[in-house]
Amino acid sequence: MIYKLVVIILLVVAACTPEQLLQAQNYQDRIARACQVAMTLVPVAGPLSPWIIGGCGAEAMIARLALDPSSLVWVEELIEKVRGKV
Repeated sequence: MIYKLVVIILLVVAACTPEQLLQAQNYQDRIARACQVAMTLVPVAGPLSPWIIGGCGAEAMIARLALDPSSLVWVEELIEKVRGKV
């Protein structure tokens, strides 16, 4: 699994322009920060806790989320749902 992820990342990097790489890095940073916020909300997230832990509980999971641009929206929606409950 990790091997496949590394190969995919290397192929993407090889095909990207420097501007695209910068955007990808910024996106990965944004999703990592969103996951950090989401993980701090786990104690008060109630039934949303398993979803947050499942998506943001480890670096490998965050890396998988970073492959899909819609993942940032998903994490941000989870954060808003939890904040709306508190």
